[in-house]
Formats: sequence, structure tokens, C-alpha cells
Amino acid sequence: MSVVPSSLSFNSSVATSQNDSQDDAEPTKVKNYLKERLKSRIFLGRYVERRLADKRIGYRDVVIISAAEVSLKKDLFDVQHKLVAICPNTHWIGITDTESLGYSPGICLWTEIDNQPFGPFWFQIKSLKFRDGEVMVTLKCLRHISDAFLEVEPILTGAAKKTKPTENTDKKLENSVAALNETYSDFVETLKGFLSISNVKEFITFLLAFVIAIFTGSTSFINFLGNFILALLREFSILVKNSTPMFLGLLDFFSKIVGGFYILLAMLFRQSAPVPSMNKRTVGVYDRSRRSYNDQYDDRQFD
Repeated sequence: MSVVPSSLSFNSSVATSQNDSQDDAEPTKVKNYLKERLKSRIFLGRYVERRLADKRIGYRDVVIISAAEVSLKKDLFDVQHKLVAICPNTHWIGITDTESLGYSPGICLWTEIDNQPFGPFWFQIKSLKFRDGEVMVTLKCLRHISDAFLEVEPILTGAAKKTKPTENTDKKLENSVAALNETYSDFVETLKGFLSISNVKEFITFLLAFVIAIFTGSTSFINFLGNFILALLREFSILVKNSTPMFLGLLDFFSKIVGGFYILLAMLFRQSAPVPSMNKRTVGVYDRSRRSYNDQYDDRQFD
């Protein structure tokens, strides 16, 4: 009698464990299916900004998918709905619409991009990454879009600009008006406090003290400047008086040097005095007297 209930309880536990394993295997199959569905898909998009997704998640890079990628956008919306169904406890799914960010209607991906500038790119989907409380579509930047292609694809040039809804504009206008009113009221209160009797009395006292200080300071400065100029003139006159003899002696010394130099030049270039010419008569008398002397004295007499 006791064997039947025990066997029934064992069968029920086995069935429960099988159901749990089937329940765990079902989301895994769906996740793998979604990964294979998006893997290696190439699309056109624009890397627009880096924004704080959530305090728990942190900052993520926002990529807006081109409006020309119709099939990919449809698949992404389908993947988003299935992720919400199989991952109800997931805090953040990195597939959202662009209207919540203030852009024109479309779809965007919240991902991680390293060392790439903002602008249009050819992207490739690597896979779906399941983290604790987050599902992220990982991308690979294949190529930056050239300017020639931007002319053909206006979605990437102008449609990704932020739109300003009228509600946000009205709220900003109301906030600015409230801020101006608050600033005006603060200014009026400050002006009233400044124009009190005690403040006016203190201001007049400060002004009188400031004027007196300027007057006394100017008088002292003028007195000091006059004394300084007089002392400077006196010292300069003493300097001129003591340096005048030395200056005159120096001038005399240089004048003597220059005069001696000119005298030396005059002596070098002076013409020599002419030799006086001899008279013919004197020369004849001198020759006759010499000849008679030679005749009278013969050198052979001394031999």
C-alpha cells in the first residue's frame, strides 16, 4: 500500500524537473535564434552621440539606423518584442526608438564603439550580448561613409537632426519666464536692502574717508616728488662741477695728440732745401791752385 504513493511522488518530481529544464531551455533557444537572426547583418547608420543610458548601466554609444534599412528595422522591432517577452527581468534592452531622444522617427541601437568619430558608417552586427540586467547589440565599424555617398543618402545628412517638440519648447519658455521673474524679484529685494538708511550712511562715510585718504596721499606724494627732484638737481650740479676740470684736461690731452700728429705729417712731407750752385770763376781758381799744388809736390819724392 505504501509503494504506490511513493512511486507517484517520484514520478511527479521527475516531471517537475523535466518541465523546469524545458522552461530553462526554451529562452536559451530563443536567444540563440535571435543571435543568429541578427548576426553578420550589414547596415547603414550614423553614430550620433554618447549618452547616459541609466545609472546602473552607464554610458552607451547611440547609433541611428538609416531609414533605407527597412528589413533590418523590422527585424530589430521583432527582436525587441521577443526580448521583452523572454527577459522580463532585464533592466535595459539596447534597441529603442529615436523619438524618445528627440530625433526624427526611427530606431537606434545602444552599444559600445571604441575610438571612432561621430558620423555615418557601414556597420556590421556581431551578436547579441546578454549581461546582468542589460541586452546589448554589439557592432563593428566597417567603413566611414564618404561625402559622395552622403549626397545620395539624405537620411544621414539631415534627417538625424534633433527635433524640438512644441511641448518641450513651451516648457522651456515657461521655465525661462519663471527664472526671469525669480531673478527680478531677487534683484528688487537686494536693491531694497542696499538702499536702507544704515547702508546709505555707511556708504557716505566710506566715500568721505576715501576722498580724505586720496587728498592726503596726493599731498604727501607731491611733497616727496618735489624733495626728490631738488635733491637730484643738487647732486647733478655737484657732479658737473667736479667733472668739469677732468673733462677740460681730457680735451687738452686729445688736442695735443692731434696737434702732434699734424706736426709729424708736416715734417714727413716737407720738401728738402735746394743745393746752392757754384760760380764758374771760383771753380777755375780752385782747379788752378790744385794743379800747381800737384806740380810742386810729387808723390815719388817720398819713395
